[in-house]
Amino acid sequence: MANKKGEHVSNLDTPCMLVYESGVRRNCQAMLDRCKNLDVQLRPHMKTHKTVEGGLLMTHGSRRCIAVSTVAEAEFYADNGFEDILYAYPLVGKVKIERIQALHRRLESFHIMLDHDDQLQALLSASQVDGTTAPWSVFVDVDVGYGRTGVDPSSGSAIALAQTITSNPSTCLAGVYVHCGHSYHCKSAEEIRRVAKEAGQRAVHFAERLRQSNITCPVVGIGSTPSCSQPPDSLPGITELHPGNFIFYDLQQHWAGSCQLDDIAIRVMTRVVGHYPDRNRLVIDCGFTAISKQNDPETGCYALFDGHPGLKLVSMSQELGVVGGTEDGDLDLTKYPIGSLLFILPYHACAVAGLHAIYHVIDASDMCSAVWTPCRGW
Repeated sequence: MANKKGEHVSNLDTPCMLVYESGVRRNCQAMLDRCKNLDVQLRPHMKTHKTVEGGLLMTHGSRRCIAVSTVAEAEFYADNGFEDILYAYPLVGKVKIERIQALHRRLESFHIMLDHDDQLQALLSASQVDGTTAPWSVFVDVDVGYGRTGVDPSSGSAIALAQTITSNPSTCLAGVYVHCGHSYHCKSAEEIRRVAKEAGQRAVHFAERLRQSNITCPVVGIGSTPSCSQPPDSLPGITELHPGNFIFYDLQQHWAGSCQLDDIAIRVMTRVVGHYPDRNRLVIDCGFTAISKQNDPETGCYALFDGHPGLKLVSMSQELGVVGGTEDGDLDLTKYPIGSLLFILPYHACAVAGLHAIYHVIDASDMCSAVWTPCRGW
């Protein structure tokens, strides 16, 4: 049967997501080496792949020091022997807090992230009812330019939140957490390095403000795959990096200046299912349920076809993609027989991975050497 370990890639059913083993290993090792050279701890984010196998590669087999974005991920990794887990997401909702409390009780090292006193008070109230006694390890989420979540590091309320965490016997401040999401708007490695340097400086400055207020701040962490893939030569005061997408990379990363095209370690494999010469189009069995509708905001490009620069994904419906040419003139449909395979480089690997129930790991002989099954849900 298709979609099983031991099959040649050409025998797999389509559409399907392919993970190239040599590429993910190379990407993970490069990030580990980069962090070692910068003398910082790597806390890789699991949100892109959400698999045990990917987690082992990103942690160099240690199963320690990771970040997750859903409670389901935290539970999944805890069930698979991972420790030192940071739930890097705003903590709200009775049900989620109850699940977080269970993780807090079972794990040796578990951290949460907050950016508002209401979140903290909800947690403390629930802990009193639950009878939780071990202190909560809390990171303060800090906004240094992305404008999504996080406290304003120049505000008095940010210091007050950290003081409340430190002064309460049920909580301790683990450090500050910064997501450099604005690095995705960059267009070159040089620009990424500038953004990463500024983000690091703002994070360190906030940590210094905390220390001046007699608040201990052990960890100062920044992250985003661009800022961690193309960091400045040094990051003084930064102790931790937490990128995630780097295990796969994608066109978004490439166009931002984060990686080379050859670093992209995934493809979505699809088959040609129709020829329409009167419209100068061919159709593939890959719609937005296999690669998502995320695209480059400037060019509108959803994807590239590996080895076929003359093809362009023009439009998608749920299960079909319409393909035309990148230049004027008739598309030579004889080059793309019905049933032939095409390999798509996606715009956003995280979005694509979230659409596939399994990932086929492909070795150097184009054989499926393993099948990874990701965690799902929230």
